[in-house]
Amino acid sequence: MVGWKRKVPVIVWGVLLSVGSLLSVGEVFAEPQAEPLDIQTRSYVLMEMETGRVLAGKEEKHPYPPASLTKIMTEYLVLEEVKSGRIRWKDEVKISKNAASIGEAQVNLVAGEKRTVEELFHAMAIHSANDASVALAEHISGSERAFVGKMNKEAKRLGLKKSHFINCTGLPPRSYPQPPEVKGEHRMSAEDIARLTRRLLRDHPQVIRTTSLPEYIFRQGEKRELILPNSNRMLPGSPHFYDGVDGVKTGYTREAGYSFTGTARRDGMRLITVVMGTDSKSRRFAETEKLLDFGFQNYGMKTLLKKGKPVPKHGKVALRGGEETEVPVVAGASRALPVRNGEKTPYTIRVEFKSGLEAPIRSGDVVGTARVQLKGKDVSGLPPVPLKAAQDVEEAGWWTLFFRYVTDWF
Repeated sequence: MVGWKRKVPVIVWGVLLSVGSLLSVGEVFAEPQAEPLDIQTRSYVLMEMETGRVLAGKEEKHPYPPASLTKIMTEYLVLEEVKSGRIRWKDEVKISKNAASIGEAQVNLVAGEKRTVEELFHAMAIHSANDASVALAEHISGSERAFVGKMNKEAKRLGLKKSHFINCTGLPPRSYPQPPEVKGEHRMSAEDIARLTRRLLRDHPQVIRTTSLPEYIFRQGEKRELILPNSNRMLPGSPHFYDGVDGVKTGYTREAGYSFTGTARRDGMRLITVVMGTDSKSRRFAETEKLLDFGFQNYGMKTLLKKGKPVPKHGKVALRGGEETEVPVVAGASRALPVRNGEKTPYTIRVEFKSGLEAPIRSGDVVGTARVQLKGKDVSGLPPVPLKAAQDVEEAGWWTLFFRYVTDWF
């Protein structure tokens, strides 16, 4: 009996300090399949930004010619270069004969002229200028072919399995005087485009300041000044204005049809849309409106974790050697995720406390993490939320520890 008594404290502490525990925040069930809607386009997808959850789709995993939606990857790599400090916005780019020869949408670059990275980026992102895109690619990698190698490498790193690039513009090879010598077909799936857009907005949220501009003045104050209207016709003041839209990119080639990647934010929820292969300029925006209406009318953001508040059923964690045997715990950040109206929350929260926590503990000390999961897997792109001690707990004196041990003994 004495041996059993001695083992009890050890067993109790082992249970209390168990590292992994699951908290269900609603009935758990498989994520619903992407809902098919009456969208008149070859392929489409509707994605919620915070979680990357696909809310609706058709042929969203099938690769098709993306036209100028390709430039979302070009934009992402330019922004990565700026972020790393390898290039700067005010750097001058000397335009090559090759870049000046690229046609279709353009800003009439002339071989030998110098434009800044910032000017060229705006021309590409707002007006879809192909010559500006090639100039940036050459500035970063020395040649468009080398830059395309970076694009494909980045696509692999980001897990875009249905994407392959042969140029940085999305133009068909016939539109190039001398196309880059890259093998394969130029393809992206709607889901890959949405995932890339999500990554662009998460890693470089400032890009919205550019994509939301209704127009941009290129070569401002010069003889060859150009006013470049934004090709996104869903922005304020445009024919297809939709409240909340602030990006991202249009595209068109004969093979691709009229395409559009959009994003809009309302009531704390941001949606990403991709429509590929519509039959007219206006159709791509009309179908995007249907997708956004469906998302905003049927989904809302539900707060699962609130900063400064305890996680239900995990409001305290066991502590050794303290004046108190437990310390209150609160979330260090908030997490809100999309839930369909009338739907039981399909998420779980996995709580993990550090093992062997000992006093003294200070308010704000990280004592564990909480991870939001869907179908048993961490929600992509959502970092774990730190769980923090909500108050100080001092180390207990020897008399307190002795009395506690005797109490446990009996």
